[in-house]
Amino acid sequence: MTKDMVIEAESREESLARLRAKDLVPVKYCGTEVSGKNLPSLRSFRDRFNVYEFTDRLAPLLKSHIPIEHALRIIAESMTNEENRQIVIDLRRGLHEGKNFSELVRNHGPRFPKLYANLLEAGEKTGCIPEVVAELQKFLNSGRETRDFLITCSIYPVIVLAVTGVVILLLFTVFIPRFATVFQDMGRELPLPTRMMMFVSNMLTGFWWLWLILLALATAGIAQLFQRPAGKYWVAAKVLKLPLIGPLVRAVEMNRFVRTIAILLKNHVPLLETIEVGRKVIQNPLISESFANVSHELRSGAKLSDALRKSPYLPMDTIQLLKVGEESGKLGDVLSQAADEHENKLKVRIKRLLAMFEPVVILILASVILMVVISIFLAIFEMNEI
Repeated sequence: MTKDMVIEAESREESLARLRAKDLVPVKYCGTEVSGKNLPSLRSFRDRFNVYEFTDRLAPLLKSHIPIEHALRIIAESMTNEENRQIVIDLRRGLHEGKNFSELVRNHGPRFPKLYANLLEAGEKTGCIPEVVAELQKFLNSGRETRDFLITCSIYPVIVLAVTGVVILLLFTVFIPRFATVFQDMGRELPLPTRMMMFVSNMLTGFWWLWLILLALATAGIAQLFQRPAGKYWVAAKVLKLPLIGPLVRAVEMNRFVRTIAILLKNHVPLLETIEVGRKVIQNPLISESFANVSHELRSGAKLSDALRKSPYLPMDTIQLLKVGEESGKLGDVLSQAADEHENKLKVRIKRLLAMFEPVVILILASVILMVVISIFLAIFEMNEI
């Protein structure tokens, strides 16, 4: 009695090796040889793979009690992008080899958020993979909605800022230089505002190469600064001290932290592991460092609310909600509600900040134009007095 079997592999040699290991004889080779030159780079995989779309497709399939392996096959068949399809096929192949889904996701590194593999691992231990993927879907969609909201609200201010920059640049590089030749033939000293405007114009037009060099040096210096841990801490500290940007960064980081630990606790991830994963999703190193001793405090018998209280970045209302969750035994649900409230407040704060940004930019443009007009009119008055 014969039995057909399909072996999936990266190359002909690998498929033959797998067949030999099973004492099987190859009948037909259905693949094509792929050279190293034709292989897409890891960067292109990472940039093009849409984890949001993948999770949106996976969640309803698992909720319908479809096995993960079968669900991945359905997703792969429905994908039109060959690179994305290859990633899903690679995940499915790993399941055939007996690997855990969380391990496969972790091996794909930057294609998936850090939270992804940890939650899947917790779901594998508790047997709640469909519920975990559903939570991941909510988490990713929530982050995507916040990002889309920020982008949408930023479109008009960015346009206003760009137009302002172009108008100011044209004033000092085109408009003022044309009047400069007339002013220089007057034969007498120009008013101070006019001389200042002409000085700025001459610096922009006569030393444009110097500005390019300074821009290149500044870019290289910033890149070098971010490569050093001390530089990252210095930038993080300066950002948090900015009047309007600092509180906004703090709110974004804390919302991400609270949302992460809420999802992990709701899916029965151990508390110590939850805190470590929560710290990893914080991008600001200074804020992340403020939670470094939380695990030690928890091992010493302290409550989560008392351990997190020592961080100056976590809002006090969140600490109070933590206490309520600890007393009621529904810490994950309480933190999830707190994350929803923080997210709504964050959107309001972003909208107000951008609403303030628009008139400030317009006032700057109006002030520059006013100074230019005043300097020109003063020079014209001087000409009329000759």
